[in-house]
Amino acid sequence: MIKIPDELEKEIEEIPEEDWSEVALKAIELRAFELKLERSRKLRHALFKALISGSKLTEEDAMELGRKANEKMLVQLKEKGLV
Repeated sequence: MIKIPDELEKEIEEIPEEDWSEVALKAIELRAFELKLERSRKLRHALFKALISGSKLTEEDAMELGRKANEKMLVQLKEKGLV
C-alpha cells in the first residue's frame, strides 16, 4: 500500500481524468527496470574484468556484448510502454 500525503491527494483529485493507478504502476515498473539495468551494468563490468584476465576476448568484443544487452533491455522497456 502506498501512503499519499493529503496535499498530493488533493492535487490528484483535481485531475480525475488521469488513471493514477496506471501512473503509479508505470513509475514503479520504470524504477524496477532502472535498478535491474544498474545491476546489469555492474555484472557486465565484473564479467568484462574476469574475461580480460585470461581471455582472447577484446575490449571491443566486450563493449559489443554490453551494447547488445542494453538494446535488449531497451526493447523490453518499450514493450512495457515505459519509453
